[in-house]
Amino acid sequence: MAGRGGDVDGARFADVLRHLRALASSCEPPIGVGSFDVLYASDAEIVVWYTPVREHQQPAEVAIPAAQLAAAWRVLMRGETLDEAALEAHGGSPALGRWLLALLAQLPGVRVCPEPLALDWSPPSDIPLVPVAVPAMAAPAPAPRPPRRRRARAARAG
Repeated sequence: MAGRGGDVDGARFADVLRHLRALASSCEPPIGVGSFDVLYASDAEIVVWYTPVREHQQPAEVAIPAAQLAAAWRVLMRGETLDEAALEAHGGSPALGRWLLALLAQLPGVRVCPEPLALDWSPPSDIPLVPVAVPAMAAPAPAPRPPRRRRARAARAG
């Protein structure tokens, strides 16, 4: 990812790969049927295991070139929308365009618009707070109370 801002784009795409690697459960594509699991995500490719629902289809490993995913991600990062034609163009085919759609839809801030089919992105507004464990510490003993001052009684004449 050379050129101006390449380091920033590279860091952001590294976050995309990190997020895809961290997906703990099967994902469902936003269109179509079946599910997929990300097997690995590298700078070269993202490999998923596709589990179809239809009887005539077989489970299969699918490789999506990382360069094509990165190019589509950069478009979203610029605030542009990716419609179905743009996804196909970035993928090089309708099938890879659908895989770009399926992977990008898993990312925080990506929104799928079903009609007409399109993706857009905005930075997530709610950043989850991660609880931090704080070691238990003994509370310091309370400071002793200062002695009470007594008022001197004035002697009464009697």
